[in-house]
Amino acid sequence: MTTTTTERTAVTHSLGRHVMRWTAFPGGGAVLGVAVAFLPGWIAALPWAPHQQEIAELAEAIGPTATIALAITGGLIGGLVTPMACQYIVVVTISAASVALDRRDNTAVFRSAKVSGAFVDAKHLVVLGAHGEELARERTDLKPDKLRAGFETHGYDWHERDPYGDMFTRWIDGSSGLSRNTHTLLRARQTAIRNGDTDELRDLRRELARHGVVVRDDGKHQYWRPAAALGPQQRS
Repeated sequence: MTTTTTERTAVTHSLGRHVMRWTAFPGGGAVLGVAVAFLPGWIAALPWAPHQQEIAELAEAIGPTATIALAITGGLIGGLVTPMACQYIVVVTISAASVALDRRDNTAVFRSAKVSGAFVDAKHLVVLGAHGEELARERTDLKPDKLRAGFETHGYDWHERDPYGDMFTRWIDGSSGLSRNTHTLLRARQTAIRNGDTDELRDLRRELARHGVVVRDDGKHQYWRPAAALGPQQRS
């Protein structure tokens, strides 16, 4: 959903999308719980299934109370999964004065003078700084065409691809071109990738940016480049 006024544009998901997220997982979990309750009976009906007697006894033991309990348990598990599915919900608010990214309880605001452009890279919204640094890289499933319209409406450049894509080099521990401190940060970040620690990844990305290094991930591998001015020949 896009809300545009003369002063600003807010790109976010529709109310229906939010309702679907918060009902689909609990509902699906409840259905799965009921399916688990009926599973022994279905297996016992198969003539070729092994241990039919034990399975049939289990099917008889599962009554309405157990079925309801399994449905409730499945719904609760689905409810616990829902926040994980919602962690990538980002509200992007764009105006001639600034660009704001609001994700859960974290809001980042960048003044227009510091923003040179934006693009979407593998479901990440990337906001570029005046010297080629990445001010923000947030995972989101907002529609790229809506984001593009929002940025261009307020006078920002939009790139169809990363204008610095060819400058990235795969990180190899100890390779030349990086300081020891930077290698230390990248090693810590590699550990965070293996552990799936998204908060640590975000913090280390910011720390690397302070060292003049831009980093992005491809699977379990890290790629880096130095921050560099965005020349006219690189604009999309």
